Amino acid sequence: MSIDVELNVSDYHNIMNWYELAFGRKQPSEIPPKEHSTFRKLSVMAEAYVIMQKALNGHDKESV
Repeated sequence: MSIDVELNVSDYHNIMNWYELAFGRKQPSEIPPKEHSTFRKLSVMAEAYVIMQKALNGHDKESV
């Protein structure tokens, strides 16, 4: 049995807040590369989601 689950804008916002809570007081050099890589992936996913939602809602993609 499988279930499709998608993140929404609020979910991405919460995840970014968790990252900031965990690493916000550290210097970039103090953040483990694996953690930083995950943050970069999430950032790209969040941006792609926003672009997709704007396109589905008829907003101009260039105004992102």
